[in-house]
Amino acid sequence: MNYVENEKQKQALTNWLAQAGWTVFGTLKFTDGYSTSEHKAGQCVRRFFNELDRTYIGRNLADNGHRIERAVFRQLGSSGSNLHFHFVAKPNANIENFCETARCVWDETSSFTMGYEHTIIEKARSAAHTARYGLHEFDKLGADTLYLPATHFSKLPPSPKPIHTFRRLTKRQAANELTKETALMRVAVAARRAKIAGQTATH
Repeated sequence: MNYVENEKQKQALTNWLAQAGWTVFGTLKFTDGYSTSEHKAGQCVRRFFNELDRTYIGRNLADNGHRIERAVFRQLGSSGSNLHFHFVAKPNANIENFCETARCVWDETSSFTMGYEHTIIEKARSAAHTARYGLHEFDKLGADTLYLPATHFSKLPPSPKPIHTFRRLTKRQAANELTKETALMRVAVAARRAKIAGQTATH
Protein backbone atom coordinates (compact mmCIF):
# COMPACT_ATOMS: atom_id res chain seq x y z
CA MET A 1 0.00 0.00 0.00
CA ASN A 2 1.44 3.41 -0.97
CA TYR A 3 1.48 6.50 1.24
CA VAL A 4 -1.65 8.09 -0.25
CA GLU A 5 -3.72 4.92 0.12
CA ASN A 6 -2.40 4.42 3.65
CA GLU A 7 -3.42 7.96 4.64
CA LYS A 8 -6.87 7.51 3.13
CA GLN A 9 -7.39 4.30 5.07
CA LYS A 10 -6.15 5.89 8.27
CA GLN A 11 -8.41 8.94 7.87
CA ALA A 12 -11.44 6.81 7.05
CA LEU A 13 -10.86 4.67 10.13
CA THR A 14 -10.27 7.74 12.30
CA ASN A 15 -13.50 9.36 11.12
CA TRP A 16 -15.46 6.18 11.65
CA LEU A 17 -14.12 5.69 15.17
CA ALA A 18 -14.70 9.36 16.05
CA GLN A 19 -18.40 8.99 15.24
CA ALA A 20 -18.89 6.02 17.57
CA GLY A 21 -19.44 8.12 20.70
CA TRP A 22 -16.87 6.44 22.94
CA THR A 23 -17.20 7.38 26.61
CA VAL A 24 -14.04 5.77 28.06
CA PHE A 25 -10.37 5.94 27.09
CA GLY A 26 -7.71 3.76 28.70
CA THR A 27 -4.05 2.81 28.55
CA LEU A 28 -2.96 -0.72 29.41
CA LYS A 29 0.71 -1.04 30.27
CA PHE A 30 2.90 -3.87 31.50
CA THR A 31 5.48 -3.86 34.25
CA ASP A 32 8.04 -4.29 31.47
CA GLY A 33 6.62 -3.69 28.01
CA TYR A 34 10.04 -4.31 26.46
CA SER A 35 10.27 -7.93 27.58
CA THR A 36 6.59 -8.94 27.64
CA SER A 37 5.90 -11.22 24.69
CA GLU A 38 3.13 -10.56 22.17
CA HIS A 39 1.50 -13.83 23.21
CA LYS A 40 1.49 -13.00 26.93
CA ALA A 41 0.37 -9.42 26.33
CA GLY A 42 -2.53 -10.50 24.15
CA GLN A 43 -3.51 -13.10 26.72
CA CYS A 44 -3.61 -10.44 29.45
CA VAL A 45 -5.64 -8.00 27.37
CA ARG A 46 -8.23 -10.62 26.41
CA ARG A 47 -8.52 -11.82 30.02
CA PHE A 48 -8.99 -8.21 31.16
CA PHE A 49 -11.87 -7.54 28.79
CA ASN A 50 -13.47 -10.93 29.44
CA GLU A 51 -13.62 -10.07 33.15
CA LEU A 52 -15.19 -6.67 32.41
CA ASP A 53 -17.73 -8.29 30.08
CA ARG A 54 -18.75 -10.80 32.72
CA THR A 55 -18.93 -8.11 35.40
CA TYR A 56 -21.08 -5.65 33.45
CA ILE A 57 -23.01 -7.92 31.08
CA GLY A 58 -23.08 -11.23 32.92
CA ARG A 59 -21.36 -14.55 32.32
CA ASN A 60 -24.22 -16.11 30.33
CA LEU A 61 -24.53 -13.21 27.87
CA ALA A 62 -20.74 -12.84 27.60
CA ASP A 63 -20.34 -16.56 26.91
CA ASN A 64 -22.94 -16.18 24.13
CA GLY A 65 -20.83 -13.55 22.39
CA HIS A 66 -22.17 -10.30 23.84
CA ARG A 67 -19.48 -7.80 24.76
CA ILE A 68 -18.92 -4.23 25.88
CA GLU A 69 -18.44 -2.26 22.68
CA ARG A 70 -14.78 -1.26 22.30
CA ALA A 71 -11.82 -0.73 20.01
CA VAL A 72 -8.39 -1.86 21.21
CA PHE A 73 -5.11 -0.56 19.81
CA ARG A 74 -1.73 -2.27 19.98
CA GLN A 75 1.25 0.09 20.11
CA LEU A 76 5.03 -0.13 20.49
CA GLY A 77 5.96 3.41 21.51
CA SER A 78 8.71 5.64 20.13
CA SER A 79 11.34 2.95 20.79
CA GLY A 80 9.46 0.45 18.64
CA SER A 81 9.68 -2.22 21.33
CA ASN A 82 7.66 -1.01 24.35
CA LEU A 83 4.48 -3.06 23.89
CA HIS A 84 1.30 -1.56 25.36
CA PHE A 85 -2.34 -1.05 24.44
CA HIS A 86 -4.91 1.73 24.36
CA PHE A 87 -8.65 1.28 24.16
CA VAL A 88 -11.87 3.21 23.77
CA ALA A 89 -15.12 1.78 25.06
CA LYS A 90 -18.81 2.51 25.39
CA PRO A 91 -20.03 0.64 28.48
CA ASN A 92 -23.69 0.84 29.41
CA ALA A 93 -22.74 1.72 32.98
CA ASN A 94 -21.76 4.54 35.31
CA ILE A 95 -18.52 5.86 33.76
CA GLU A 96 -16.73 6.70 37.01
CA ASN A 97 -17.47 3.27 38.47
CA PHE A 98 -16.48 1.52 35.25
CA CYS A 99 -13.12 3.33 35.08
CA GLU A 100 -12.30 2.49 38.69
CA THR A 101 -13.28 -1.15 38.18
CA ALA A 102 -11.28 -1.39 34.96
CA ARG A 103 -8.15 -0.07 36.71
CA CYS A 104 -8.60 -2.67 39.45
CA VAL A 105 -9.21 -5.50 37.00
CA TRP A 106 -6.07 -4.63 35.02
CA ASP A 107 -4.07 -4.64 38.27
CA GLU A 108 -5.47 -8.10 39.11
CA THR A 109 -5.12 -9.61 35.63
CA SER A 110 -1.49 -10.75 35.90
CA SER A 111 1.83 -10.14 37.60
CA PHE A 112 2.86 -8.70 34.20
CA THR A 113 0.23 -5.91 34.25
CA MET A 114 0.77 -2.45 35.72
CA GLY A 115 -0.77 -1.70 39.10
CA TYR A 116 -3.93 0.29 39.81
CA GLU A 117 -1.96 3.35 40.90
CA HIS A 118 -0.09 3.54 37.57
CA THR A 119 -3.01 2.77 35.24
CA ILE A 120 -4.96 5.52 33.47
CA ILE A 121 -8.52 4.71 32.46
CA GLU A 122 -10.82 7.71 32.37
CA LYS A 123 -13.79 9.40 30.80
CA ALA A 124 -13.07 10.17 27.13
CA ARG A 125 -12.70 13.92 26.70
CA SER A 126 -13.10 14.00 22.92
CA ALA A 127 -14.22 11.25 20.55
CA ALA A 128 -12.10 12.69 17.74
CA HIS A 129 -8.99 13.02 19.91
CA THR A 130 -9.25 9.49 21.32
CA ALA A 131 -9.68 8.07 17.81
CA ARG A 132 -6.61 9.94 16.53
CA TYR A 133 -4.52 8.93 19.52
CA GLY A 134 -5.50 5.29 19.28
CA LEU A 135 -4.37 5.28 15.65
CA HIS A 136 -1.25 7.43 15.99
CA GLU A 137 1.00 4.43 15.20
CA PHE A 138 -1.01 3.48 12.13
CA ASP A 139 1.74 4.82 9.86
CA LYS A 140 4.19 2.40 11.48
CA LEU A 141 1.99 -0.64 12.15
CA GLY A 142 -0.76 -0.25 9.59
CA ALA A 143 -4.02 -2.09 10.22
CA ASP A 144 -2.21 -4.29 12.77
CA THR A 145 -2.48 -1.45 15.27
CA LEU A 146 -6.17 -2.35 15.68
CA TYR A 147 -6.07 -5.37 17.99
CA LEU A 148 -8.99 -7.40 16.65
CA PRO A 149 -8.93 -10.30 19.17
CA ALA A 150 -10.15 -7.90 21.89
CA THR A 151 -12.06 -5.39 19.74
CA HIS A 152 -15.84 -5.68 19.58
CA PHE A 153 -18.28 -3.61 17.51
CA SER A 154 -21.97 -4.35 17.88
CA LYS A 155 -25.25 -3.16 19.19
CA LEU A 156 -25.71 -3.19 22.95
CA PRO A 157 -26.42 -6.64 24.39
CA PRO A 158 -29.76 -7.48 26.00
CA SER A 159 -30.12 -5.87 29.42
CA PRO A 160 -29.41 -8.35 32.23
CA LYS A 161 -31.80 -8.53 35.18
CA PRO A 162 -31.19 -5.59 37.58
CA ILE A 163 -30.82 -7.84 40.63
CA HIS A 164 -28.14 -9.92 38.89
CA THR A 165 -26.27 -6.77 37.84
CA PHE A 166 -26.50 -5.38 41.39
CA ARG A 167 -25.08 -8.58 42.86
CA ARG A 168 -22.17 -8.67 40.38
CA LEU A 169 -21.28 -5.02 40.90
CA THR A 170 -21.53 -5.28 44.69
CA LYS A 171 -19.16 -8.24 44.65
CA ARG A 172 -16.86 -6.40 42.26
CA GLN A 173 -16.86 -3.26 44.45
CA ALA A 174 -15.63 -5.29 47.43
CA ALA A 175 -12.78 -6.64 45.26
CA ASN A 176 -12.02 -3.08 44.08
CA GLU A 177 -11.57 -1.87 47.65
CA LEU A 178 -9.02 -4.60 48.37
CA THR A 179 -7.10 -3.84 45.17
CA LYS A 180 -7.04 -0.10 45.90
CA GLU A 181 -5.88 -0.73 49.47
CA THR A 182 -3.01 -2.87 48.17
CA ALA A 183 -2.11 -0.15 45.66
CA LEU A 184 -2.04 2.51 48.39
CA MET A 185 0.25 0.29 50.46
CA ARG A 186 2.63 -0.02 47.50
CA VAL A 187 2.66 3.77 47.12
CA ALA A 188 3.33 4.25 50.85
CA VAL A 189 6.16 1.70 50.87
CA ALA A 190 7.75 3.29 47.77
CA ALA A 191 7.53 6.75 49.36
CA ARG A 192 9.06 5.46 52.59
CA ARG A 193 11.93 3.81 50.73
CA ALA A 194 12.58 6.98 48.73
CA LYS A 195 12.65 9.02 51.93
CA ILE A 196 15.11 6.63 53.60
CA ALA A 197 17.30 6.63 50.47
CA GLY A 198 17.29 10.43 50.48
CA GLN A 199 18.26 10.61 54.14
CA THR A 200 21.03 8.07 53.61
CA ALA A 201 22.40 10.05 50.65
CA THR A 202 22.74 13.21 52.77
CA HIS A 203 24.94 11.51 55.36
